Amino acid sequence: MREFLLVLKFELQTMIRKKSFLISTVLVAAAAFVLLSIPRVFSDDKKTDDPASEKDKTMLIYDGSGILKNRELAEKNFPEFRISYANSLSEVEEKVKKSEADAGFEVKTPTSFQYYVNNSSLNDANSSRFATLLQQQYQASELAKLKYDAGKVQAIYQTEISSDTTVLGTDGMNNYFYTYVLILVLYMMILIYGNQIGVGVASEKSNRAIEILTTSCSPNALIFGKVIAGAIAGVIQTAIMLGSFLIAYQLNADVWDHMLDKFLDIPGLVLITFALFGILGYLLFSFLFGAIGALCSKVEEVNGATMPIQLLIIAVFIISFITLQNPDTLLAKIMCYVPFSSWMCMFINVAMGSVSTMEIVISLALLAATTIAMGLLGARLYRRGTLSYGNSVKLKNIIKMAKQKD
Repeated sequence: MREFLLVLKFELQTMIRKKSFLISTVLVAAAAFVLLSIPRVFSDDKKTDDPASEKDKTMLIYDGSGILKNRELAEKNFPEFRISYANSLSEVEEKVKKSEADAGFEVKTPTSFQYYVNNSSLNDANSSRFATLLQQQYQASELAKLKYDAGKVQAIYQTEISSDTTVLGTDGMNNYFYTYVLILVLYMMILIYGNQIGVGVASEKSNRAIEILTTSCSPNALIFGKVIAGAIAGVIQTAIMLGSFLIAYQLNADVWDHMLDKFLDIPGLVLITFALFGILGYLLFSFLFGAIGALCSKVEEVNGATMPIQLLIIAVFIISFITLQNPDTLLAKIMCYVPFSSWMCMFINVAMGSVSTMEIVISLALLAATTIAMGLLGARLYRRGTLSYGNSVKLKNIIKMAKQKD
């Protein structure tokens, strides 16, 4: 136990003090604050109670036939514009061309107009808004001829229907967002930290440091210490990154109109399931990465040797997206009991589907048993691999080493 704690402390300190760890953590945390603060920086903080002070654009309208009778309607449709009426079309063209007016309109008939702008842009909606203005004017005029109250007719057509939804089971719509984010975090964490463990072990073996380590510590203490240290480092980094995002969002929730509040309301059972299955899944694959790393004679061999493990993780990630869309399918149910996929699929089923407590317990027990078995197998391969040089990492060699007696 003492050897394990010494290895754990040393590996954890080494990982946390790495420049790559510190820089990536700080950059992601800073990016969260910057990105979530952008709307506040560009929001209009200069608003006052005086509507006239908000009118920072100028519009010029030429209505030679007096079609646009309700000029208050124009003010209502274009509240950010100071609207003036020209005496001639040439005045509109000249002032728009000289940028003395931001937009110009010529009302030709009750149902047609000409729009004048000096430099158009993709987000220019003035033309469609003016079309709506003319349409409202025309409708009011025609309804008046038929002796209908335009205001009452418009109110009927614009009647809003209110509704509320009561979710008696799992709220899959709201749960989708945080489930997607969490499985992505878990996927990246296992791939990145698992590969780091494999590379670290192979590096120690290539410079013969591993031979010295195995003489002072047991292989079990070494591999368990390395893997669990990686898990702790990963949890710390992920917690800092996600915590930065949550703090940044809380500070800027008002400018985001609290649009993410309902997505961040994660049930306790889902968080517990994510933590338990996520940690066990990380340990499961990290033991394999560490064992394969010990079988490699050079650091350059690690990526190729661990490719089957990486492909398995990617395959589980792809399957998880299928189950995320349809959590109640037979495939989703089966994947929840396969230890190499349950670490992600069971969490999805808890968040998106309907799972009993017994099903969670059975799946967790299978995953825990498999993780312990992989840990013991990894320690055996680690012990054999430290003294093996020059052998290619093939499945038959791995099976042969695993069967060798101490």
